[in-house]
Amino acid sequence: MAEHAPILIIVFPLLAAFLTHLTKYVKLERGAELVAFASMLASLSVLVISAPAVLAGRVISYNIGGWTAPLGISLVLDGFSFFFCIVIVVIGLLLILYSLGVYLYARRYYSLLLIALSALFGIALTRDLFNLYVFFEILAVSSYVLIAYKRRPRTLKASFRYLMITESAWVFFLLAIAMLYGLTGTLNMDGIAQKIPMIYQSSPYSLFIIFSIMLVAFGIKCGMAPLHSWIPEAHSQAPTPVSGLLSGLILKAGIFAMLRVFYLFFVGVGPFSTILLYVGLITLLFGALMALVQDELKKLLAYSSINQIGFILVGIGIGTTLGLKGALFHLLNHAIMKTGLFFCAGIIISQTGFWKIERLRGVYKRMPGVAISFFLLSLAIVGIPFFNGFASKLLVILATLKQMYYIPGIILLLGIVISAAYYFKVLRIFFNPEESREVHDFVPRPVGPFEHFAVYLCVVFCVVIGIFPGIIFPILEPAVKVLLP
Repeated sequence: MAEHAPILIIVFPLLAAFLTHLTKYVKLERGAELVAFASMLASLSVLVISAPAVLAGRVISYNIGGWTAPLGISLVLDGFSFFFCIVIVVIGLLLILYSLGVYLYARRYYSLLLIALSALFGIALTRDLFNLYVFFEILAVSSYVLIAYKRRPRTLKASFRYLMITESAWVFFLLAIAMLYGLTGTLNMDGIAQKIPMIYQSSPYSLFIIFSIMLVAFGIKCGMAPLHSWIPEAHSQAPTPVSGLLSGLILKAGIFAMLRVFYLFFVGVGPFSTILLYVGLITLLFGALMALVQDELKKLLAYSSINQIGFILVGIGIGTTLGLKGALFHLLNHAIMKTGLFFCAGIIISQTGFWKIERLRGVYKRMPGVAISFFLLSLAIVGIPFFNGFASKLLVILATLKQMYYIPGIILLLGIVISAAYYFKVLRIFFNPEESREVHDFVPRPVGPFEHFAVYLCVVFCVVIGIFPGIIFPILEPAVKVLLP
């Protein structure tokens, strides 16, 4: 099975997306949910079977239709794609688990969610530049519909904004692909990488233009400032598990593609790493300051995602083994922490009907378990010791200091202080002894055990990884070796 692992990982959720619609002909309660859960477990089992070989440094390649590159389309499972696939599986299972308790999410929802997860696997595994674009388009179409799933004016507006901004960016990405094909005669990433040094010698300006176009395209996808404008509305208006999908995985897909393409094509042939470093610092400060002034809970979490993406970009921009290890570690940690925070926000909003932070005063008395979970996840994302966010942020800060980037190191610490301030603002209101007495005509949605269990799992992951960060290093180190062999 291992030799077919790359295609199987993608096919299982894609096939399940079709099968969810057939469950209406089977008298099985929660049939679509069971199919969705089983498909992710199937992809996980393929990853587990492939793990010994991949973590030992082997690269598993699969040529679709038996056609080898550059004529055929190649899928590759290496240490880097294995790491991102693990992130997708973990967050995907958490999203499905949370969704089990939300009665309105039926076959269409699970089908779209599985298509999005399958596209994310494709982004992780493809070795063809055009198919990277195709998988991003599949991801985009499914996520547009998921954002607008509730069919309310604000969700439709957020979805349309996401559509316009991301699609305009991918038009330029297609232009960059066309330019690379004209210069190299191939769309295979390895084939392009072999010819990049010669292109840099003969036409450095062409390469810089291609880099700039791709930076804009990937920057929009990952929420890099000032290309972030779709994030606050989409994250805040989408259904709660979709907010988790956007922040936990779709933003990370932009970072993954950026890492894969930039480290394969551009690092070592120009000042591209330095550009990413300073863009990351701008993103970090912008996201932190904007989160500080938000009065809606989900919008605060959305801008917090931009803040944390800046941390990851700084680690990428440093370009050392320690910096990349910290960036990838924080990518995983942020996916877990922010997914859990959005889950908490979803439960709180569904029970109170309030989006404004000030109106959630004393919510601890009504929902102590969720409020305490939000508190612990906030500590994790700020970077308090013994939580997972501390370990990853520490690696990035140490990487800056090791390279004697003292001003960036100070900015990173400032970003942590500001993030502590805006989360403390929320916690101060949540744990206010005086409960909000404002009354409005809102009927709380029933919240089942699955939603709470998903939240508590996120908290457990944050604590266990924070106390034992070494358990993540076996999948981190092979990923870094792929980028910096």
